[in-house]
Amino acid sequence: MQKKITDSLSFKVFLISFIVQFLAGMLICLVLYSRTPEMLYSPVEELADIVERLDSLTPGQATGLIDDYIRRTGVDIAIYDYDGRGAIMYSEPVDIIGTLTLKTRAETDAAYDKLPDNSGDLGSFMFGLKNDPKQYTLLYFYYKDKENLVPRALANSYPLMILVVVTVSLISSAIYTVLFALPVKRLSKASHAMAGMDFTVRCDEGRKDEIGDLARDLNTMSAALDKKISDLETEINRVRELESQKEMFFAAASHELKTPVTILEGHIRGMIEGVGPYQDHDEYLSKSLRSVKRIESLINEILTASRMQSAEDITFSTVDMGKVINDKLAESEDLFTIRDIKLSEDIDDDLIFRGNKELTSLAIGAFISNAVFYSHEGAGISVSSCKKGHDIVTVIRNTDAHIDETDLPHLFEAFYRPDKSRSNRDGGSGLGLYLARLIITKQGGECSLSNEGNDVVATIILPST
Repeated sequence: MQKKITDSLSFKVFLISFIVQFLAGMLICLVLYSRTPEMLYSPVEELADIVERLDSLTPGQATGLIDDYIRRTGVDIAIYDYDGRGAIMYSEPVDIIGTLTLKTRAETDAAYDKLPDNSGDLGSFMFGLKNDPKQYTLLYFYYKDKENLVPRALANSYPLMILVVVTVSLISSAIYTVLFALPVKRLSKASHAMAGMDFTVRCDEGRKDEIGDLARDLNTMSAALDKKISDLETEINRVRELESQKEMFFAAASHELKTPVTILEGHIRGMIEGVGPYQDHDEYLSKSLRSVKRIESLINEILTASRMQSAEDITFSTVDMGKVINDKLAESEDLFTIRDIKLSEDIDDDLIFRGNKELTSLAIGAFISNAVFYSHEGAGISVSSCKKGHDIVTVIRNTDAHIDETDLPHLFEAFYRPDKSRSNRDGGSGLGLYLARLIITKQGGECSLSNEGNDVVATIILPST
């Protein structure tokens, strides 16, 4: 736990800023000390002021003042009666003022002896006392030179100065830690959550400085990563679905191919072995040929579907949708006649889009043949195509028809047949609408089948140029 604290950014920022500011404070003190001029002091200067005050003091009051001065400065003082001659060195001091003053001649002689040869100071002042008619002489002995007050003042101030520097350093370090280290710690926590794939976490974007810029960049990166991962998951699911559809497609294709191959094998084996009706080779060769044609048609459709899924070998050019529809309707004229289908057309001119003409024709043919085979004989089919905005909208409507609602979601699935008996009878493979949707979507369009009242409507939309 202790190591974790000492390794944290907050602790390091606090400690470093405290040390730097403390050293800076002490350096300032040293610079001030070195640049401060000398302030010389002598207690004698103060003594002159004290002597002036004695005239207004009683002996008791003067005693307290003189004793305090002697105690503070270390100056020896002797008090004499003033005799007008100035030969005080041969007299005895008086005991009228002070308890710390020199009281005997021996003490004054010792004070004389203590004076250094080249330093110190000796002098006298005359003074009087309140309500005392006598005059006195104050003799002082100072044993030092004048003293520089700066070192002593700084020495007395150092504890307070250190306390102030430490306090200011602690407060400023705490503020700096709050302003810098704690926001970085919150950013680190948010980025750690993002690394754990939690993109719901957001950083505080309120700051206007570089930390605020970093927070906004992290939020932008988080949103971008969240979107990218979401898109990637969607793409993975889509690829899995396509793989699943591909497996189902080839499984269904194998099943669809199995039936005509089995029939063809039966015909050939029966003719080779001369079994019963198979001795009529002309009849069963014709039937075998139809089976081969069905297999060929199915294989071609499977190959087309595979090519559309891989988007290989698909060339695009300028295509006229009106011409494609008219050509396909002309090809299907015999089919309309056989089924007694009444056809109505409403196809505009200049329906140009970018696509593949042959594949588009195949898709349109699948929708038309689906409309014919799933309409009653004598029913009507209308085909219209026009330009709406930036799209070409083609609608194929077969009247008096209906698709079961349970079948609608599956109509564009491979090999799905709403009416298996009719599809097998008509030779449908179940790939027509599946291929049609592949072709339309590969060209940037969309298609749908729906019930509208008593009609079934196929809608094909392609982007125009």
